[in-house]
Parts: sequence; structure tokens; C-alpha cells
Amino acid sequence: MVEMSDEDDLYREGRPLRVLCLGGGSICEAVMDHLASTNASFVVLDTNPRCKVADRCQVHEGLWEGPPALVIGDAIEGAMRLMEERTVDLIVPAVPGHAMGMLTMAWGGGRLSPRGSMTVLDGLSRALAGSGRAVMDEGNGVITATLNTTALPCPLDCPQEGPCPITGQPREVDMDTVLEDVIARLGIAGVVIRPVRVGHFGAVTAEQARALRGLVEGLRAGEVMAVATSCSCHAIMNVFKVV
Repeated sequence: MVEMSDEDDLYREGRPLRVLCLGGGSICEAVMDHLASTNASFVVLDTNPRCKVADRCQVHEGLWEGPPALVIGDAIEGAMRLMEERTVDLIVPAVPGHAMGMLTMAWGGGRLSPRGSMTVLDGLSRALAGSGRAVMDEGNGVITATLNTTALPCPLDCPQEGPCPITGQPREVDMDTVLEDVIARLGIAGVVIRPVRVGHFGAVTAEQARALRGLVEGLRAGEVMAVATSCSCHAIMNVFKVV
């Protein structure tokens, strides 16, 4: 697992933090607000020129220079291109779905076949028995898991440590650790990314993205790969077969 939990580790000496937002909606807006005092520099990728943060951005060529830049187009394709061409420090996944799963598919260059894995789902369900639950979307095979089995939503300001703020009970397991153990027991290639917390939301560091891409590029035909994004209590996972 690649993990960073201390927001202070994000700040780079000598230049502003370069932030790439995949989507210009509410999450992007909240991250912009949270990092406003740090002189962080933003590039926003969105297909909608009137997205929520559009009025805070300019459409210009000087990426990460001056005001936030809005680049119109597909966020995943744009992220691949910009990460090839420029230095990016932080990726904010603010598009619907599992952004790191979509980037994995894109980096696979047509070699990865997404599939729902009952083997992975069953292994995760057994590991969470009595502590949480896991389900799979039959339409796209995406697995989601949670330790919150109540009907109450998790608070955005949950500290992710100590007792659960909903139940007041200690967390018996950590979701990211459970995922790592399941992947290892099944003997498949896998990356579990625990995003760094920026305000109330998670973001992926450049180091985490590079680790994921390196795994994808090293896969051989016939192998199975899992990529998950997880906090202490929740996770979303894609499983792929290399063709």
C-alpha cells in the first residue's frame, strides 16, 4: 500500500504545490478553498466550460502559472497527457466513479479487461464478516466496501482514527489493511491507495500514481490485477484481467 496521511508532507519547497483536479465540481471547489492559503497552483479538467469552479479559472496555456487553469475535455485522457508532460504533485479525483480505476484502464492501453470478481468479493466479505460489508455492482463489476453498516451517513469531518463517530465503538479493523490482506491471500497483483486528506476530501499523490502506473506497465498477459482506493472505513475497487 502507498500511504500518506500527513497533509504537511504535501508541500514542496521552492514552488507552489501543483494540483490536478479531475472534474470541476464541489470537491474541486472545496479543495481549492482548503489550499487557498498555501499558494497551491491548480489545473482543472472538465468537459463542461461552465463547471462549478469555472468562474475561478482562466482558459490559458500557462498551466500552473498564475490563476487556476480550466482545460476543457475528458478528465482521464487529459490527466494522462498532463502527467506525461508536466510535474504534478497532487491529483484530486472529483469525477463520478473510481478515478484511479479509470486511470488504470487508460494506462493499460487496451490490455486490461474489467470484470467483476466473485472470488475477490467473497474473500473481502469473509474478511469483513461482523465488521462491515462488501457489494459488487453487477453492471460494471466495481466492488465497494464499508465498515458503516448503519443507516446514518458518515460525517465529513470523521478523523479516521479512534472510535467511530457514529457508533462510538472502536474500529475492529482498518479497511485498507483488510484489502491488502485479501489481495495477498489471493495471490493477485494489486495496489491499495490510501489518499492523503485535504480538508474533508482525499487526493492522490504523484508518488501513489506512479506506483500504480508502474504496476500496470509490468503486468503480463493472463494476470489479474486489483486497484483500490481506501480510507480507514470505506473502499472502492476495480479488478482487471490482462489480455
